[in-house]
Amino acid sequence: MSSSNRYLKFTIKDTDKKKLRKFLEHQHFSSSQLHNLKNKGGQIFVNHKQRHFDFEMKAGDSLLVVLNDEKPSDLIEPMAGSVDVVYEDEYLLVVNKPPGIASLPAKARTSKTMANVVKYYLAAKHENSSIHLVTRLDRDTSGLMVFAKNSYTHSLLDQILHTDGFKKYYLAIVYGQMEPASGLIDLPIGIDPKAYYMRAIDWQKGKNSQTMYKTVEKFKTASLLQLKLLTGRTHQIRVHLSATGHPIIGDEMYSHQKDSRMNRQALHCYELEIIHPVTKKLLKIKAPIPQDMVLLRGMLKG
Repeated sequence: MSSSNRYLKFTIKDTDKKKLRKFLEHQHFSSSQLHNLKNKGGQIFVNHKQRHFDFEMKAGDSLLVVLNDEKPSDLIEPMAGSVDVVYEDEYLLVVNKPPGIASLPAKARTSKTMANVVKYYLAAKHENSSIHLVTRLDRDTSGLMVFAKNSYTHSLLDQILHTDGFKKYYLAIVYGQMEPASGLIDLPIGIDPKAYYMRAIDWQKGKNSQTMYKTVEKFKTASLLQLKLLTGRTHQIRVHLSATGHPIIGDEMYSHQKDSRMNRQALHCYELEIIHPVTKKLLKIKAPIPQDMVLLRGMLKG
C-alpha cells in the first residue's frame, strides 16, 4: 500500500466519542478492521504517542491512524491491459470500462477482466494492488467503475453506495418511447426460474428494486433515457426497461431479438456523484458516450 493512503488524521471535537475504540467505530471502522489494526501491523497515535483502544481522549487531541499493510490475494492475477483512468487519488480509482470485458473473473475463467488490468496498473505504480471493487458493470455495459485503494475506504463507500452520497447515472437507448416521459420503475427483481444467469420480475421472492428514468431525446422508433439507480440489483436497468415494454436496443438477452445496429446493449454508466469518503468533497465524474452509442443515436436521428 502506498504510504499516503495508510495515514488517517483526525482532530477530536467536543461532540466526538472520547474512548478510542468507540471513536473508531463511530468513524465506521468494522470489527475486522479494528482487529487488523491491533494484530496485523496497524498503529494508533494520540498527540504523537502510541495508544491502545481503551485510551480516553479529549477535545483538541490529534489522532493518527496508520492502517495495516494489505497483502493482495492471489485469486486475481495481474494482467497488462488498457486502463482509462477518469479520476484517481490516494483513496479511489475510477475507470471508464469499455464494452466486452467483465468486471471480475468468473470461477474457472482465466480471461482478462477489469480487476486483472487494474491490479496490474496498481502494481506497476508500486501501490497496494489488493482489488476492492466498489461498483461493477455487466460485460457489455460500458462506463464508470469505482475501485477503492484500501479496505477502509471500501467499507466507507459500501455504506453510502445506495444513498444520496453515491449517485449513479446511466444512459440507455431503448425501443419505443416511455409513457410517461419520466418516472419511477418500482418492480421486485429475482432470479429467472428458466435461467439462473438471468433476472426477472418476481412478485413473490423478488427483492425491492427501484430505477428512476427521464427521457432525454425522442426518435421515431426509440428514445434516449437517463436512468438513476436507487437500488443495485443484477441486471436491474435491463430487466426494468424490458418489463415496461421498452428493452434496451442490442440487449438480446432481454429484448429477445438481434439488432444489426448494435452488437451489445446500448447502456453506459456516464456520471457519478460521490461524497468522497475521506475528504468529504463532492466528486462529479463523467465518462463520454462511447462511439457505438453515438453512431446508433445518429442512425436513429436519420
